[in-house]
Amino acid sequence: MREQRLDEPGSDIPPASLEEEIVEDDQLLINLFYTNFHFAHPFLVPRGLYFSQNYPPFLRVVVHLIGCHFSGTACSETLESISSRLIERARSGGNRGFALVQAMLLLSIALHARNDSDKSVSMLSKAVSLAIEIGLHRKDYAFIYGKGSPVLEESLRRTWWELYLTDGFMAALQQRTSFRCYAVETDVPLPCDESMYVEGGFIMQPTTLSQFDGRIYTEDELRFSSFAYRIEAVRILARALAIAGIHDIHRDQIQAIDNALAAWPHYLDLGKAELTDASGEVDNMLLQAHMLIQYTTMIIHFPRSDLIDATPATASHMPTSSLLPLYSRSMHGVKAIEASKRLGNLVALQDSAKKYSPFFLNGLLLSSVVQLSACFLRPSGFQQHYHDRLCLGTGLLKVLSPVWALARSTWATINAMTLEALAKNNELKSGHTKSLGDSAIDVGASAAELSVTDLSWMGLLTWDPGE
Repeated sequence: MREQRLDEPGSDIPPASLEEEIVEDDQLLINLFYTNFHFAHPFLVPRGLYFSQNYPPFLRVVVHLIGCHFSGTACSETLESISSRLIERARSGGNRGFALVQAMLLLSIALHARNDSDKSVSMLSKAVSLAIEIGLHRKDYAFIYGKGSPVLEESLRRTWWELYLTDGFMAALQQRTSFRCYAVETDVPLPCDESMYVEGGFIMQPTTLSQFDGRIYTEDELRFSSFAYRIEAVRILARALAIAGIHDIHRDQIQAIDNALAAWPHYLDLGKAELTDASGEVDNMLLQAHMLIQYTTMIIHFPRSDLIDATPATASHMPTSSLLPLYSRSMHGVKAIEASKRLGNLVALQDSAKKYSPFFLNGLLLSSVVQLSACFLRPSGFQQHYHDRLCLGTGLLKVLSPVWALARSTWATINAMTLEALAKNNELKSGHTKSLGDSAIDVGASAAELSVTDLSWMGLLTWDPGE
């Protein structure tokens, strides 16, 4: 077994038990990790440098766990247990290395995808605490512990920003109005583009957040990575979270965020106008950035719209007078629908459904809620369009259901909600309940047993200002 890196804080801690000694590298699982998951969360070193990095056992086993989900085998329960034990032993043993932050971040995302929210949130909290404790949010950390390797330095910068992104998105799902990575001051340079990272062709000075913010007012020739625009999307999300649950918010504050959302695509680099890179491949970082922008647009406008009354679930969970509207309620509905369309259209872009981030599933759920509401509120001539988008989204979830429990849960939630809305709509029209087959949506075996009122999906849209 490889020894832990000697240039990393806490690396002099010996293995806790023989269990660590048997974490042998599995080429298949590592390849599956990089072929599928790494595209969406690219902060470990590129595949070609994985073995030379000499990652510790607690990180390697998490890579195995994630890779196992794409293998079609039933090994993940054992690997999750081992991952959690090794990470906890490293923590209790005093390990303060960046690899432990990376391992906990990866495991947190995996636990979220496995639909284990409590464990995911707990693991993420530990990762954030350790990252701030060791100074990962400072630019000199990557320089000190990168040991002169541009790839490792970039990996450490990416680790901080991926933690920042994950902390932000999880804050939205947990109905929090802020998140720690956003609250702490950081001067970590922005990540480079993916092609540069893989090829190791780094520029001497990475771009900074202040340079990115100043791009609107200067004529500099600086080019920013897709990862940087992804970060900007989460920063706008953070602003939206801060006002999401405030009932007496000033209209100007809502308008400012709405303006930022509308302006975001106008300031993309010319090379980022399309969602494909120079080789014709989907730019996963840019795709996620667009998803986050549309997601944020929906959480701003949907709760203030007339769509809330359209289905039984939304009407019962969200009082229409709870949030101050900026426009007419119908205009908020138009903006929410347009955002849901744009997010839904992203589903058709990837050549493989497995390359989507697990976080995309949460965005897809909210998009489907909006589409379903629009289907029952807008004129009947448009219902087929909404129905087709619902089918596209549920199709992606169906493909990912064998991979992630979150996909299975989201698929069942959307289907159950659709069935309840269809039944209610049919009762109003003809006095009898529509059969499952009439919806033309594949509901699966479990969906018919679910009651929408028992599901927690509306937690995405309700906020507690006291959080």
